[in-house]
Amino acid sequence: MVTAYMPASVTEALAIKKKERERALLVAGGTDIMPAGQTAPVMIYLQGLHDLSNVTKSEAVLSIGAGCTYTQLIHDERVPQVLRDAMHSIAAPAIRNAGTLVGNICRASPAGDTLPVLYVLEAAVVAGHLTDAGVMAKRRIDMDDFIQGNRRTALAPDEIVLAVEIPCRFYENMTKMQSCKIGGRKAQAIAKLSFAGICRVEDNVLCEIRLAFGAVGLTVVRSRELEAKMRGLTLTELAAKKNEILKEYAVLLQPIDDQRSTAAYRRQVCLNLLEDFLNL
Repeated sequence: MVTAYMPASVTEALAIKKKERERALLVAGGTDIMPAGQTAPVMIYLQGLHDLSNVTKSEAVLSIGAGCTYTQLIHDERVPQVLRDAMHSIAAPAIRNAGTLVGNICRASPAGDTLPVLYVLEAAVVAGHLTDAGVMAKRRIDMDDFIQGNRRTALAPDEIVLAVEIPCRFYENMTKMQSCKIGGRKAQAIAKLSFAGICRVEDNVLCEIRLAFGAVGLTVVRSRELEAKMRGLTLTELAAKKNEILKEYAVLLQPIDDQRSTAAYRRQVCLNLLEDFLNL
C-alpha cells in the first residue's frame, strides 16, 4: 500500500519527510521515476508548491527553485544561456514541460544532461529540513560534494532540496561558454557523453577556465588541477601546450563500454570537443 501526500506548503512537505525519512519518495515532475515504475511506501508530490517554483536574481546569486521546470527556465533570460542550451537538449517538449532542473540533479545519473554545465557554473544545492523545534534549517552543498556517485547524493533522509544557486560571478563577463551533448539522435536520447566549458580571456591571457565531462565516469569529470595549469597562460602559450593538455585529459577520462557507446569513442569525442573549445 502506498500513502500519497500533496502538501500545501514547503513546511508541511518537510514535516512529512522528517517523519517518513527513507520511506518517502519525492516527486516533482516525475519524468524519470514514473517510466521506471519506481515507487515507495510514501510518495510526496511537490507539484503546486509555488514557493519552490520561483527564480530570483540578486547582484551575487541566481537562485532557481526546486520546482522550476525546464521549459520555465529555458524561457527565463536571467538563466545563463549555456544552461538553457543544455536543458533544451533534454528529451522533448512534453518532458521539458514537466521535468525539473533539480530533479535532474537529484537523480545523480552520470549521463545527467545539465550536470556538466552546473559543475562549471560552480552551482550548489540548498537543502532544507525541520529541526526538532519545527523550524526550517538550510544548508548549502556544492555540486561536486552533493553528487557522490551513480544515483547517490549527500541529501539526508529528512531533507528536501529547495533550490539550486549559481554565483553570478562564475558566468557573467565570460568570453566563451559552451555545452554539447552527444546522443544517438537529437531528441529523446540519453547522452553518450557531454561536455561543458566556460572561460574568460583578457588582454590575450586566459584568466579563467572551467571544464567538465558527463557520462564518462561515475560522476561528472572535472579537474581543478588541470584548469589551474591553464590559468594565466597567454593564448600563444595555450596553443603551444594544447597537445600536452589533451594527453593529460586523455588519462583523466575513464569511460566504459556499454549499450550506448564504446569507451574509445567516448574518450576521443571528449578530446575533440575539448580541443575545439581551446581554440580561443
